[in-house]
Amino acid sequence: MDTDVNQLKRSFTRAVLWILLLLAVATGSTYAWFSLTGINSTNVTPMGGTVSKGDAVLLISTSQTGPFDKTCELVLSGNPDSLKPLSTENLEHFFRAAAQNKNGITTLYTNADSRVDQDAVHGTVYLQCQNAPCKVYFNKENLKLGSDAQALAAMRLGMKVTSHEGSRTYIWKLDEMGSTGSAETVQTISRSSAVVSSISDSGQPTYADDPSQEISQYMAQTGETEGLYQDGSQMLMQLDADEIATVEYWLYLEGCDEQCVNAVQNRDSELQLAFAGVDTEESGRGE
Repeated sequence: MDTDVNQLKRSFTRAVLWILLLLAVATGSTYAWFSLTGINSTNVTPMGGTVSKGDAVLLISTSQTGPFDKTCELVLSGNPDSLKPLSTENLEHFFRAAAQNKNGITTLYTNADSRVDQDAVHGTVYLQCQNAPCKVYFNKENLKLGSDAQALAAMRLGMKVTSHEGSRTYIWKLDEMGSTGSAETVQTISRSSAVVSSISDSGQPTYADDPSQEISQYMAQTGETEGLYQDGSQMLMQLDADEIATVEYWLYLEGCDEQCVNAVQNRDSELQLAFAGVDTEESGRGE
């Protein structure tokens, strides 16, 4: 009798494990992630332009009080070993999927504000344009966000930039940073080109149009002289001489993106932020 009972217990345990495994497979279509490598450096390219007080130089630091230099090591707010899908409209509040229907469409979300430092790359750097005012852009040659097509298609780079002009929030899609035409696409929310803006007490989402922009608009243009840069289409900020600006950044998977599916699992990425300055006087003369 005891033998029969033990066999039933073992059979029941195996059945429960199989049920849990099947549930994990059935509900996992948007719980994608990829591992991170090379998340350890950032750099600023010295800006071009000469003014009466001397050479104007754009510098960077992980501390508002310095020291400022041409490069610095990234100091992250958390220690993520992988990126998990999050969704946000404005970088103020983040949400993650909690339940999906049988068609793989997410139906419920939970607030993920407390998980951002675990599930995204998040940190702050400070920029200073010494000796003269300047306009700040990304430096395309040194900006590195990985090369995997699926990851670039699903990721977003967000920044909150604070200077004398006030605070500006940016969210960029990264498709232009690689060849993402081959990325796998699956619809996982009830509408397209949207992100979660809020949820009800029960977890029901309210969607908003995807606010992300093309990052190429914010790249400095290479000048005719090596090491000198010209204005891009859109600048990140304009700094007064010796002003210090705060740049808070997030690199995350946009969970509502149609490329944020299982295909993005176990991908490697890297992060190297790179900025270039354009002297306001030099750019005004079209140099």
